[in-house]
Amino acid sequence: MEQNRGLTDLIYEYYESRILFGIYRYGERLSSVPQICAAFRLGRNTVLSALDKLEKNGYIETEERKTARVIYQGSEEVFRENAAKYFVPRKEGIIDFQYAGEFLFLPMWKIGTPVVELDVLNSAFGNGKNKGKVTISPPVKLYFDILRVFDNELLINLYWQCLRYLKFLYPQRNEKRPVYAVEGRLSQEQINDMKQDFDDYFTSMQDEVLDFIETAREEYHLENVKQIPFSWIICRRRPQVRYTLASEIIREILWEDYPVDSYLPSLPKMAERYGVSLSTVRRTLDVLNSLGVTRTYMGIGTKVCLEPVDIKILEIPEIRENLKMHGEGMQILALTVSGVTLFTLEAAEEKKKGEFLQRIRQLHGKTSSILCIDVLLSFISSECPSSIIRECYEKLRELAAWGYIFSAVMMENGELNSSLDEFIALLEEDLQKGDLPAFAGRWQSFIDNRLKYFYAKLSFRKK
Repeated sequence: MEQNRGLTDLIYEYYESRILFGIYRYGERLSSVPQICAAFRLGRNTVLSALDKLEKNGYIETEERKTARVIYQGSEEVFRENAAKYFVPRKEGIIDFQYAGEFLFLPMWKIGTPVVELDVLNSAFGNGKNKGKVTISPPVKLYFDILRVFDNELLINLYWQCLRYLKFLYPQRNEKRPVYAVEGRLSQEQINDMKQDFDDYFTSMQDEVLDFIETAREEYHLENVKQIPFSWIICRRRPQVRYTLASEIIREILWEDYPVDSYLPSLPKMAERYGVSLSTVRRTLDVLNSLGVTRTYMGIGTKVCLEPVDIKILEIPEIRENLKMHGEGMQILALTVSGVTLFTLEAAEEKKKGEFLQRIRQLHGKTSSILCIDVLLSFISSECPSSIIRECYEKLRELAAWGYIFSAVMMENGELNSSLDEFIALLEEDLQKGDLPAFAGRWQSFIDNRLKYFYAKLSFRKK
């Protein structure tokens, strides 16, 4: 499945980069399979698949009853050039992450640290007992364990994707890492001290990498190399293109770009408009038809319907997956939207704020909270100063549209969305007065309330 392949690639790229950069040298052995499984919280088969790929590509050699041994041979010059070719094209993204990381993950730290289990903290820091080779640095491991408190696979996926892009910031072979022995209940002072130590740790690593980039870009004639931005690859169990396109069309229908009772363009025109194949358009229409969004008439075309949907649709695996990801995306929004919204508005030009206000005013008379959220996410994904946040919020915008399925099921059960006019009026007032913190906080409450309602009606969580 695509999700398992994504996790396999994560482990593969983690070790590949460490071998290519000289963190692991010829003849050295990797951690054991159980240790790697424990460090990444992944299954044995996923780890074995990654090791198999590393062996096929000539990086390691595996032997029965022994840990894998590095067989890649490189000089200091080769290691340095490998690192330069990776990091120089990602300089802008590395700088951006210094700010994006705070907005995307700090809210989880504040909530998760006081409640994370102490044995997890001790494990993350080693408690001074583990003197062997550490697979993942303690700060990275601790953040991972804190994020697991939220039982949100999408959040973990985002964290891994960020680390994958940063290549864990290229640690030196014998780097110094903060170590804590945690006993008893964590005080706020301990939590603050840990956060400061981790900030110092990551800042130090980032500064070293940026200094390296400045030297290496001239040394290897990479001054004009094209920058490679961060891309959030969401691991799904099923092919993604048709669901991405279906999400886009649902948004356009809700905005009445395709009004109810109108017909969608022909298959060739849709393929041209969205830049996909005819077969992808057909599969996308199958998805939309199953959701009651459209209905295809042989020899006539596909009509926009927006019909109520029977609750039995939730038994379809791909529908459940998309709704589950919708809920997880909404949780990420609920945790991050206040800070991200404020950050974006404070940096936006007055003209853009005015256009945003006009877009909000267009929501009067609408009853779809999906449209409401789409206005905000569209603004952030186009105007936020951070390219990483823009990328993440564009993906969250796609997942938010899948809330239509939930709305359609509630419609069938007689639970229609209520008017949003009062909420819209308050948003208008906040923007007109320039009370940006109130505006951002109002969005957080709105999304949080919708999230609670969603999980009150539908359960995807482990009991």
